[in-house]
Amino acid sequence: MAEDHAMFHAEPTGMLRVPLLPHSAPETRAHLDPRDREQVRRYIDALLSDERVEEALAVSSPSLHRTVEALRAGAPMKPGALRKLTLAATRYVLRGASRATPFGLLAGVAPVSFGEAGCHIRLGTRHRKAVRPDGGWLTGVLTAWEGDLEVLRALRVVANDLGFARGQRWVLPCGYDAKDPAGSDEPATDEQRREGRTAQEISVRHTAAVRTILAAARHPCPAGDLLKTLDEAYPNVPASAKEGLLLELVRQGFLLTELRPPLGETDPLRYAVEVLKSVGQAAKAGELTVIGDLLDEYGAERLGAGLGRWKKALDAMGGLRADDRPIQVDMRLDAEVTLDQEVLREAERAATALCLAAPDTMPTPELREYRDAFVERYGTGRAVPLADVLDPHTGLGPPADYDHPKSERRTAEAGEPSERDRARNEFLAELALTAIASGDREVVLDDTALDRLRGSGAPPPAAMELCAHLTAPSRRSLEGGDFTLVLSPSTGSPAPGALFGRFAYLLDDVEEVGELARRSAADSARDSALQAHLDFLPLRGRDANVARVRPFWTERVAVGCFADRASPAVRGVGDLALAADPDRLYLVDASTGQEINPRVPTMLDPRRAPAAVRLLRELPTMGSWPSCVWTWGRLSTLPHLPRVRFGRTVLAPARWRLTDPGLMDSSLSDAEWEHRLDGWRARWNVPDRVAVGGGDHRVELDLTAPLHRMVLRRELGRGKDVTAYETPEDAGAGEGWLATDQGAFSSELVIPLLPARPATGESPAVRAPARRIRPVGPPVPRHSREWLYGRLYTYANRQDEVLTEHLPRLLAALPPAVDRWFFIRYADPAGAHLRLRFHGDPATLHGELTPGVLDWVEQLRDLRLAGAFVIDGYEPETHRYGGHEAIEAAETVFHHDSVAAVEQLRLRAADAVGVEPQVLAAANYLDLTRQVHGDRWTDWWLRDPRDEEHHAYFRERRAAALHLLDGGLRATFPTEGAAAALTALDARAAAMRAYASVAADPSVLASVLHMHHNRLIGTSRTSEGRSLAVARGLAQADHGRRRHLG
Repeated sequence: MAEDHAMFHAEPTGMLRVPLLPHSAPETRAHLDPRDREQVRRYIDALLSDERVEEALAVSSPSLHRTVEALRAGAPMKPGALRKLTLAATRYVLRGASRATPFGLLAGVAPVSFGEAGCHIRLGTRHRKAVRPDGGWLTGVLTAWEGDLEVLRALRVVANDLGFARGQRWVLPCGYDAKDPAGSDEPATDEQRREGRTAQEISVRHTAAVRTILAAARHPCPAGDLLKTLDEAYPNVPASAKEGLLLELVRQGFLLTELRPPLGETDPLRYAVEVLKSVGQAAKAGELTVIGDLLDEYGAERLGAGLGRWKKALDAMGGLRADDRPIQVDMRLDAEVTLDQEVLREAERAATALCLAAPDTMPTPELREYRDAFVERYGTGRAVPLADVLDPHTGLGPPADYDHPKSERRTAEAGEPSERDRARNEFLAELALTAIASGDREVVLDDTALDRLRGSGAPPPAAMELCAHLTAPSRRSLEGGDFTLVLSPSTGSPAPGALFGRFAYLLDDVEEVGELARRSAADSARDSALQAHLDFLPLRGRDANVARVRPFWTERVAVGCFADRASPAVRGVGDLALAADPDRLYLVDASTGQEINPRVPTMLDPRRAPAAVRLLRELPTMGSWPSCVWTWGRLSTLPHLPRVRFGRTVLAPARWRLTDPGLMDSSLSDAEWEHRLDGWRARWNVPDRVAVGGGDHRVELDLTAPLHRMVLRRELGRGKDVTAYETPEDAGAGEGWLATDQGAFSSELVIPLLPARPATGESPAVRAPARRIRPVGPPVPRHSREWLYGRLYTYANRQDEVLTEHLPRLLAALPPAVDRWFFIRYADPAGAHLRLRFHGDPATLHGELTPGVLDWVEQLRDLRLAGAFVIDGYEPETHRYGGHEAIEAAETVFHHDSVAAVEQLRLRAADAVGVEPQVLAAANYLDLTRQVHGDRWTDWWLRDPRDEEHHAYFRERRAAALHLLDGGLRATFPTEGAAAALTALDARAAAMRAYASVAADPSVLASVLHMHHNRLIGTSRTSEGRSLAVARGLAQADHGRRRHLG
């Protein structure tokens, strides 16, 4: 791949991640009986002989360290407990020797720069600790103080803007667990989802008193003022009842206090101290100040010498709130690293290869389904309040697979892969199976192979962060360009700054990280979209450890957290709306219609956030493939897949799925299990060293070492899907480039990539402008009695038969009071169906027409042409088709287009149309366009660049299609038997001209053309793309002919 063909430009700054210990970890290869107390004691002493390791272990797992101390003190322990201790301590040390993902003192970060004057590499031992209270501990302490009426009176509070009224209740869609404010470390499991044990909605009676409080707390005010308001409104109610109500609303999260540090506050303890001082709580502020001093003292201690001060801080914090892990520690490495820019060039080529090889199919089916459901319900070009959309009763509810609250939506089953994806899957299968059959562990891609893998449907991400292991035998080799990048199989981000974000306060230039995040967001957003920081209150306090990051934007989207929404720079739920275009959903300001791009540079698992927050986080990258990691697609379930190499980069390491049931069988003896493991290794040629685990929770094991094998069995015993990967050093070129007198260290580079700069003389890529759509208006009644709307479920391949042979019978019997009707084709999780809509006098529709329609449906069922028939409410897509003043004219076009489509389908069924369906659809497009734009119709089609993939379809049919320029649509009809079709075209043309005179929005034409394809052919996007390519090709040909003729 030529360097100037790279799709990305790597920024000359990055982040280095290195574990605490050198890679060898020889102590863990000891031979011992893990149930023998004395052997275990000697092993643990040897394992923790390095004081840095013991401190790191204590910080990572205080409970495990207490067990170690109990062992040393002679406390009795059962053999099972000794084994558990041995394996847990072994795993922590292995993690500290092989996994570079930052965690406590087991791995840290440092900035890395890139230059042209060779490499400068220094890795020292004077790593610095950055110490803060754990988010769970601090949340627990502050939650308890919020429940103290004396403290609460002076605190400012505000109504949670996620709340809404339903019936006689005031509802929060997901509650905050007041009994467990710290929260667990794991996202909801499948079992928890099935049993509803995720953060579900809570509610209180929406009494007059609750309404009074919520109205008074629309903007921040002291809680004491709310009590005064209640006293004035309800003088005869006991003060204790009013105080109890206020405390309960705060406890459950209906009211939010200023005491919780916002996620943008990087020193949460200092923030809480300042708030407490400002409300006259000097004593409590002093308690936290003492904690802060103890944490500072511990942080100042040399790594390995801080265990005493750590215990002192631990004891003091336990006095305020019992918590197993009350201290959060990050580590800034003692490192100075400058690498050659050739590493960046290789990263650019690797990122480009990932994008070129990515499949067409999007990785977020739940958002695709949600966008389709949104368009079905609301149409495009219309802003719908975010709260209305997320309400499962009035809107769509949260997208499928969302928790907090648990969504009841279902993701539609994956359809057939695109032609490109099918070809990609076949080629990947050929490559993988050939390598496996021949015993090779590697597949090598070149430019030709990339061309065969290249997708077409999903645009590449505008920016990304790659996470890569840099491997090289030595520093000299690295300087000479003899290196290999091994991409992480699971870690990366489509938003540069996300992997940096929580560590920005440790790096030399925080503003440099902010500038990177801002540029990345601007590059990936539509032009003129408003960039804003997304702020929220985590459902579990401990999540703040990952989510806490300095805001890099002045505008703020604050959802479900304390904020003054009267500020023009702050937007809450009530200020936000959703809109859709053909490719995506996006967020807009409800009052202005301006697109908003909410961002928060963090790697917090979005599954751990309220549904509204998760949706806002995922919207900015919807519609593009997050090509940060390699995907095998449908081959991912194979028990073994080879390494994938491109140039000097391993795009994916070799991997093995541990699916042998015997390996998970806890009833096997140790000897039986060992035999089973050896058999699995021999069958699949598994190397000695592997990295085992899921996601970025991998730890390297030596499968020849007894303790390592025991660790593996323990992992398998947890019942999770376990994958073994070859280590980066084995996949790449070794680890000698980052070595000290202690040994060689594993490492990871985080490399941010932005869109490639255009070559000299080239014009920069034109990005679509952000849409400023109509602001939110009054809701449209969903159940208009002037419409009868039914969904007739019938197979897609039988719909033409129903429309041409059976629908005319129903239409012939329509009462005179029915003045228009139309149909569309659709498919939802329940199946393919026709949507039939009839307009007229309500009494006639529901008294006379409905029984006739039901009789017609029964006849179709008798013929086995139909299944269910569901009567529903019709909500016109008013905003999509030009507003209230244009919707009746639009529906008249729908009526005449439906008549025209049925007549053309009838001719096609009789083989009386001499062109393919897509060419016929294109002829209809041109006829409709001429009614709107007259002689300048070609200008409308040539405003956008052609779709190269589908343009090939036009080229193959160019000669057959060109006669349409002279004869038009009517030239496709036969000379006899087409009178009804011609009459329908004339009526549709008149309706389209009338519609164009009242619809000011020029985008409505595209919607009309889209729906014509739907009626004439169906819902296939490939077919529609081809038909549009034919129409554009004809427009280009006509434009060229006119220019040639002068």
